[in-house]
Order: sequence, then structure tokens, then C-alpha cells
Amino acid sequence: MREAPDGGARYERKMRFLDAFARQLTRSRRDARARGRELLLMGDLNIAHTRHDVRNWRRSNQVEGHLPEEREWFGSILSPRTLVDVVRSRFPDTDGPYSWWSWLGESFTNDVGWRIDYHLATPALARAAVAAGTDRDPAADRRISDHAPVVVDYAL
Repeated sequence: MREAPDGGARYERKMRFLDAFARQLTRSRRDARARGRELLLMGDLNIAHTRHDVRNWRRSNQVEGHLPEEREWFGSILSPRTLVDVVRSRFPDTDGPYSWWSWLGESFTNDVGWRIDYHLATPALARAAVAAGTDRDPAADRRISDHAPVVVDYAL
């Protein structure tokens, strides 16, 4: 995947973006702390961080979105003192809960997915999470997206 028809230029742009994004996250987190606030980043980061975030993780180690350098980058923005992956903190050794499934085959029905949508929170906010998961409608015929919303309840 890194050597796409463009010679890997798109992938290199992605990695440069991630480096700049990490710097912006650090600035935003520090600014929030200086103001006495918490920070929450929610969204589709298109990276499955751990082996528990991809159903077929061995095969996916060669696929963009789960490449070693992407997972390393993801790990670099997380720590117990900076940002916490809220859903993974609630399910530390569990596969999933997945938030994306291919439209091909029976991926959704068989829950062969990736966890690429996140709630990343500052530690105090992460500790306030009382429930977390994906809002996965089991009726595959009613799906309007290849993603399911990640939902976290915070006791604030």
C-alpha cells in the first residue's frame, strides 16, 4: 500500500500531516490545561492502533491504516498523562468494539471490522467515562454508512 501508483507520495503526505497534527494536538491540549479545561478529540483517524483494533490483524499489518509506522505514531500521541483512548481504556484486552466494516462480503454481519473512530481525552475526562462502545445496528440491511458511531457516556 505504501508504494501506490504515485510512488508512495500520498502516503508520505499522510505521514507529514500526522506529524503536524500531533504538534497541534499537543498545543491544543496544553492550551486547554492552561485554561482549566479538558480536551476531547473525537473522530475517524483511519488508523487501527492495536491488534485488538483489527479483526484480521496479521493480514492487516501490510495495509495502510494499520502499518507499523502509523501505529507507532498513534502510540506517540497517547499516554496516561496526555491523551487516553477512552474506549480502549474501558476494553483493554478485547477485540473491538469495531467502528468500520468493509461493504464487501459479509464483513458487517460477521463483525470483521476495524476500530478507527476514537474518543481521545485528557486523563481527567477519560476517568469520567462510565460507558463506551459503538452504536452498531445489527440490521445490516439498514446501514447507511460503513462506520458506526462511537458513543461514550461521561459523568460530568
